[in-house]
Amino acid sequence: SIIILYIISKMSKANEKPAGLFLLEGISCMVFNKDFTQVALSKKDNLIYIYSVKDFMKPDSWQLLHTLDSHVQYVSGLDWNAHTNEILSCSYDKTSFVWEFSNNKWTPSNVVVTTKLGYLCCKWNSRGDKFCEGTSSKHLYIGYYNTESKWWMGRNIKAHKSSVVTCEIDPSSLFVISGSTDLRVYVSSCYIPAVDDSYIKDKSLAKEFGTPIYEFRPNSWLNSVTWTPSGNLGIAAAQNSIIAVINYKDSKTDEIKCKHSPVTKVIPSGDNSFYAVCYDRNIVEYEKKGDKWDIKRTITTDTAKKSGPAAGGRGSAVSDALKKFQTMGQQKKENLAVTSKQSSHLHQSIISSVNIKGKDMITTDVSGFVKYWKL
Repeated sequence: SIIILYIISKMSKANEKPAGLFLLEGISCMVFNKDFTQVALSKKDNLIYIYSVKDFMKPDSWQLLHTLDSHVQYVSGLDWNAHTNEILSCSYDKTSFVWEFSNNKWTPSNVVVTTKLGYLCCKWNSRGDKFCEGTSSKHLYIGYYNTESKWWMGRNIKAHKSSVVTCEIDPSSLFVISGSTDLRVYVSSCYIPAVDDSYIKDKSLAKEFGTPIYEFRPNSWLNSVTWTPSGNLGIAAAQNSIIAVINYKDSKTDEIKCKHSPVTKVIPSGDNSFYAVCYDRNIVEYEKKGDKWDIKRTITTDTAKKSGPAAGGRGSAVSDALKKFQTMGQQKKENLAVTSKQSSHLHQSIISSVNIKGKDMITTDVSGFVKYWKL
């Protein structure tokens, strides 16, 4: 069934047991650690909040552990590496930090790069020894730890002509896919010998750092890019409702012309399947059969049907409920937000983060809703 928890509170003490977690300001990004026992999130401000997770399905049981305050402007990206347990964060304030936990404290290390404008996105590689970051100043940075200087450094890949809004390193850590408001997707080499050589089995795959491998132009700005688990395919979603499945090794791209709204995030679910999180707040699963990519299911609709009439549909009952909520006074909204556990397959606004644990998907939106899906 679908569970929506829309909860608010204002917490200042780490040992405070919250009535709820998420402010009306909303959630800009949220990531879990490896075993989903802790979660890090930002509430559209300059702070990073870390909670212990007692019950994955009950956010009102989570306890605030730490508040990280090294950023001074909006936190635009968060990622928690499963291998090293380090958190990567970036912000509009032109700073990026790698957070390490020791002695019951999160300590930040500044990433030494020069950017004239703020960061927009960040993502670890699987090993936790490199990461990629996009900026408003058209830079795509590859971060790595310099053992000689004992600092996290960054190298710039000069591919894009406008803001880099989404990026991800492939499973081999040799290539990075990036998307920009310059209407281009690039696959580039992010090979750094000092970091990668001890892991490479076939050095013929390694290309000089920054070498362009493949380019695709969907004629619209990009919203999200990712890799399939094998790393053989890259997936990119553009604002014009085109999803590109990129086989960079063969220089081929399958274009999926979606009949639904544009996709804000793409999440791989296998080498031949992925989830598309849409602007209309539906979640669609695509699957490749033969040479063609087709919609396997619309998860919102399927799940709503399974959960019965209480879950609501895309009809007047849901529309009336949303209109009623939107016209409420502030106090009534807050009272409802604290106490309600509503069944609906609609988020209130654009989905801001997606996390998957086994057969459970947890999504958040920028208005503060948290929602669970059975996959």
